[in-house]
Amino acid sequence: MQGWKKIMTIRDSYKAEVKRLQLIKNGIEAMLMSKAKEQVQMTISGMDLYVKEGQYEIASILLFENEED
Repeated sequence: MQGWKKIMTIRDSYKAEVKRLQLIKNGIEAMLMSKAKEQVQMTISGMDLYVKEGQYEIASILLFENEED
């Protein structure tokens, strides 16, 4: 995925969508990609949140500044 950078993986798809919308509302291009990994007898799934490479720093600030809320 040229031009995109993974910013985080979120297990809860609802929370992932909320974070994506938060970024979009702040003018940052963001997208989600579903992932699934099988380990031993468990399935761990989650959503990878990607942003445009040039917007990575500001996206990090917006996401992690609001983590405390």
